[in-house]
Amino acid sequence: MKDRTLLVAVALSGLVALACGDGGGGAPSAPPPPPPPTPLSWSNVESDPVAIEVGETVEIELLLTAAVDATYSPSAEGEIVTLAGESPRAGVYTLEITGSEAGETTVTVTATAPGYTTATATITVSVTDPFQLSLWRELLFDEFDCPGSALNEGCVAFWGGRAVEDRITAVLPSQPNFHIKSSLRLRGNSTYRFSRSEIETIRRAIPNAVSQATGEPWAGVITSGSDWRDQNGWVDVAPIGDALSFACGLADVGFLNGTILLNVDALERCDLESVTVHEVGHALGFFHVLDLGDYIMSPHLTDIPPDFHEEEQYHARLGWELGRGARYTPDPRKSSSGAAATESGFGGPKTNDGLLRRIGRGELLMCRSD
Repeated sequence: MKDRTLLVAVALSGLVALACGDGGGGAPSAPPPPPPPTPLSWSNVESDPVAIEVGETVEIELLLTAAVDATYSPSAEGEIVTLAGESPRAGVYTLEITGSEAGETTVTVTATAPGYTTATATITVSVTDPFQLSLWRELLFDEFDCPGSALNEGCVAFWGGRAVEDRITAVLPSQPNFHIKSSLRLRGNSTYRFSRSEIETIRRAIPNAVSQATGEPWAGVITSGSDWRDQNGWVDVAPIGDALSFACGLADVGFLNGTILLNVDALERCDLESVTVHEVGHALGFFHVLDLGDYIMSPHLTDIPPDFHEEEQYHARLGWELGRGARYTPDPRKSSSGAAATESGFGGPKTNDGLLRRIGRGELLMCRSD
């Protein structure tokens, strides 16, 4: 009995010692620190500036160093660009940058994901504006030959004396077909003819001119023969000479059944291919522009290349997109297209019997070599 009491006492004393921290027990240890976040960065950000034009959108693919489902936040300094983007798969972000106005800005894209450091990409963007208001007014609304509300006979015949701001585009609604009339006899004058090589030059120049000015592949038809076509949707191309006019060529502007005359007596001073491209520009609905040397639609056709300048192509294509019959706008990129063609007043009934009368009234633009 005495031994059992002693054992109980010893057991209780051990419990008391444990409760009081004796017997080797210490304070609980602190939890281990969390692991540091895994580094995350962009692996392919270009250091060169991104160059775009106003209205143009460029797409950039940004790659992270890990395939993680991150949250992306694009931002830009200022408002000269607009941004949009999406992540097609983990670790990949496609950023769209659209130019709004000319200038330079910095675009920043951040990517965040749990357990990773924040990845930051910095992109310099340079936005240029190729649009020139003066060239737009000249090429599409005839301000070079008919500035303001010019009241000369030719301007009145075409515009009725309207100011530039009241005019409407003469561009054709679609690509025309072309018929090369091999010979032309005018009353009281000799007969003019295209040679076989001249016809081949004209055939080569027409598709080049149309595709450059419209921005669309050539889709028309070119025929040749001794008769006039004189049909809507067709432009007749005929030979003429200095007996009528000391000019490289003459053309209707934006007629649905138009006429182009090319001076076969002036081929020593007027390059046939360049003149053909120029006159096709008129047939499509474009006017003369200020003579800057490289512009195919200059009225002075000596020593110019047989192609539209890139600035002319840009503005001509804007006009082609804006559409026939659209009224003047100082910025076509902010305008709606599709005005009714009946508003334009162009492309009405025409017969080639009245060619001389129309030239006299100034309805055909004369393109000189001086």
